[in-house]
Amino acid sequence: MPILFLLRRYLVPKEGNLLSFALWVSVIGVVIGIIQLMLVLSVMTGFLEFLEDKYTAISSDMVVIPKNSAAKVNFPEIIHKIPEVQALTPFGLGQSMLIKEGVAGVTLEGIDLASSSQVTQWEQVWLAEPKGQSEVRNAHWIWLGSQLAKKIRAQVGDSVEIFIPGQKNQLEPFTVTAITKFGLYDHDLHYARIDLNVLRTIFNKTNSPVLYKVKIKEAVPLFRAARAVKVALQKNAQVKTWNQINQNLFLAVEDQKRRLFLVLEIIVGLAGVNVISLLMMSSHYRRKDMAILRAMGFKARGVFLFFLAQGAVVGAIGVSLGLGFGFLTCKLVEKYQPSILNEAIYNTNRLPFKIAVGDVLLISLAALGLCIVFSVLPALRAAYARPVEALRYE
Repeated sequence: MPILFLLRRYLVPKEGNLLSFALWVSVIGVVIGIIQLMLVLSVMTGFLEFLEDKYTAISSDMVVIPKNSAAKVNFPEIIHKIPEVQALTPFGLGQSMLIKEGVAGVTLEGIDLASSSQVTQWEQVWLAEPKGQSEVRNAHWIWLGSQLAKKIRAQVGDSVEIFIPGQKNQLEPFTVTAITKFGLYDHDLHYARIDLNVLRTIFNKTNSPVLYKVKIKEAVPLFRAARAVKVALQKNAQVKTWNQINQNLFLAVEDQKRRLFLVLEIIVGLAGVNVISLLMMSSHYRRKDMAILRAMGFKARGVFLFFLAQGAVVGAIGVSLGLGFGFLTCKLVEKYQPSILNEAIYNTNRLPFKIAVGDVLLISLAALGLCIVFSVLPALRAAYARPVEALRYE
């Protein structure tokens, strides 16, 4: 095809350093824009995956909240029969004050030791794990979050008191048998675990239904499992998935990711403007060649497609190099980054990275599309230039 022949002949400028310089400026601009986009989007995607891992570890895949009117319903029996469900465990919640060397507000989560390990991988979150059968010997045990333990200066083996609000305002003694670290600063600062039966007794909730954490089987879509649980329980309980429980947080991160993509796409757009300068210079240097081709019968449509193809090739080269250098940059920053984040704000002191295939495709198509769009104007100018004007004084 004539266009492919012209591209092979004219793509890499051989006449004049200025045209070569303009070509590489255009390519480098696209490369830098793509590297920035890959860094930002991979960090935002990494944060989403980081938060997903942490919040599913805390709240499980889904939570079943029975209604008071369904006190006689055997929820464990019904849920266990659902094919998508792997395990479940009962739990309860209560608010109180924790007293040792200072006072701290705490959310107490009552857990069932026998079944909780089937849903929560405790061995992955223990900062100081229980020793022996300490929970069996003493029902008034407590597992503190790492930041909470640091705040009240408590260690494994220490005694703490829990203030239970109510008519008696009693103080309940507990022994610290483990310290957990889920990796979310706010959670580790305000949460502690105790025995479920003890929680129900001290908060006078023995007649109230317990909640259930549900873990689904691997490779089962969350929405399908949630629908199956809802159908099985009918109107006897509410079913909340982990992303519904933390909906506002995840929507905020996803919205910020979209906005940052649009802002940084402006940088790629500015790099794409260089394509206009490149093609304008290219049309000026090659006006005699194009005029001769037009005089020999080469159509204006062919000239337009030739210059449009130049812009597309520049964009493709920039995208290819940008993706390669962007991937390398993400890996280097992930490996050698300093601890620059405030863990109290971001729940981590390092930037999490996750290069998603969808993000890479979006970046590539957007950058290539901009380069092609910015090639239209100079391509039209070259296509409709009059051959006789270029050859008048030759």
